[in-house]
Amino acid sequence: MLALGVAACTNHLIQPSPGEGPTGGTGGSAGMTGGTAGMTMGGSSGALSCPTVSPGVAPLRLLTHIQYDNTVADLLGDTTRPSSQFPAENEVVGYSNNVSANQVNPRLVEAYQAAAEALARTAITDRLTTLAPCADGTDNATCGRSFITDFGGKAFRRALTSEESGIFAKLFDATLSQGYSKAIELTLRAILQSPQFLYRVDAQKAATPQTGAVALSGSEMASRLSYFLTNTTPDATLLAAAAADQLGTEANLEAQARRLLETARAREMSRDFVGQWLGLARLDGAARLAPDQTYGATELVPDWKDTLGKFLDDAIWNDGTVQSLMTSTKLFLTPKLAALYGQPVPTDPNVPANVTGQRSGLLTQPAILALLAHSDQSAPVLRGVFVRERILCLQVDPPPPDVIVVPPEVDQTGTTRERFAQHTEQDACRGCHAALDGIGFGFERYDQLGRYREIENGISVDDSGEVIDTFAPALDGPFHGAVELAQKLSTDAGVRDCVATQWYRYAMGRVEDSSDACSLQQVKSRFAAGNGAFRELLVGIVLSDAFRYRPATETP
Repeated sequence: MLALGVAACTNHLIQPSPGEGPTGGTGGSAGMTGGTAGMTMGGSSGALSCPTVSPGVAPLRLLTHIQYDNTVADLLGDTTRPSSQFPAENEVVGYSNNVSANQVNPRLVEAYQAAAEALARTAITDRLTTLAPCADGTDNATCGRSFITDFGGKAFRRALTSEESGIFAKLFDATLSQGYSKAIELTLRAILQSPQFLYRVDAQKAATPQTGAVALSGSEMASRLSYFLTNTTPDATLLAAAAADQLGTEANLEAQARRLLETARAREMSRDFVGQWLGLARLDGAARLAPDQTYGATELVPDWKDTLGKFLDDAIWNDGTVQSLMTSTKLFLTPKLAALYGQPVPTDPNVPANVTGQRSGLLTQPAILALLAHSDQSAPVLRGVFVRERILCLQVDPPPPDVIVVPPEVDQTGTTRERFAQHTEQDACRGCHAALDGIGFGFERYDQLGRYREIENGISVDDSGEVIDTFAPALDGPFHGAVELAQKLSTDAGVRDCVATQWYRYAMGRVEDSSDACSLQQVKSRFAAGNGAFRELLVGIVLSDAFRYRPATETP
């Protein structure tokens, strides 16, 4: 990105992202400074005094679009993905499941109504005998009440109250004159538009006198656990455990969490998280130009997504650690990408090539490099911003308003590094871009297609770089190439803590604040003790105070 015009670019760029701060010592770059004076939390090395139980805030949460689709698929067998017709979800720090940014509005209410009508119509047409069976000789009113109790309990993720049952029974009775199937259809419509279905209601119990915190009931915990780890409604096993009051102990809760982590839905959840964390939606529609070929979005984007998805599944669920995520030399290839990257065409697309020396983990995956590029050239600034924001949890402020952000015009007689050098040559830009370009230049051996190169326009590529101002002395300093940078990042405590923070934000549906300090410390400590294993991170979030409790409601 080039600054065309005069701009004062100050070092305020180098700040922790919201809720983040120095960890102290060499603990890394992704700590958190709370709102209480003297309360500093940092990774696994920070010191923080926590009470017996320290719950975070627990706002009412709408089902996200993916949760809505998964829930109706599991309840009704409907896989039409009705949320594709919903208004787009808003993003906060990259996440589209943020509770404060996604509230009901008139357009969404209309979309919920249209979806409920279509879902109910299809369900009655295709699955009435499964959804609401009524044996010969059985009174229709009795069958209707059984449907309300059974299906309503599944839809609300808990047993209906007598008042709720009564309301739906009145609706069913009032419409029964139109026929049994129509009465079921209209009752189903109402259930699917109820706040109890559309919102996740976490906790109604009274505060415990010992802690002043509200422990979630069995059904509430089942809902919270299932929607975090699988993005869908609780399964029969989890509902049975809740009904038997078996989710109140850490041991039982951990056992259920580990069971859910072995399901296909958990893999889908991790892909949803990674997509938001890394901003992968920007790949859609990406077209990349090269001197020898123009690649449209329909040509390479599906292949990039395929290879990245397989890599992430492998790195998270097979190798399973932050270190493997940053250092794996595996490269899953489609035939088209194999030809593009000079690799043998794979005989089995699920068996990766091992590209030692040219690739190291997430940051050198072709899809990431293509994502962080301009259409006709690599993008050192975008790559530097990505590492600082997404991997180190350091805030990068946007350029001043009087800066026109455009990439430099391609010059076939020079290198990308030479074209972007004016960032650090101009006083107005040096303060910001030293921190960004210093990282981004280390990726210059990869072009806009993610191809490895040693020569650009007949000139040897200089991929030396420097990391500065990350609050991590062991990380700051010069490096040579993205492979070396990835090796440094793989052992940095701040990277591990940042990954924990990112997944915590996704799990809780909000940006952390000072009330999360103790819970984040619990999560980061467990993640560190588990040597950066992703399963331990997810279990750690489930066992944290913020996940298991909500603040007490003051009584008048």
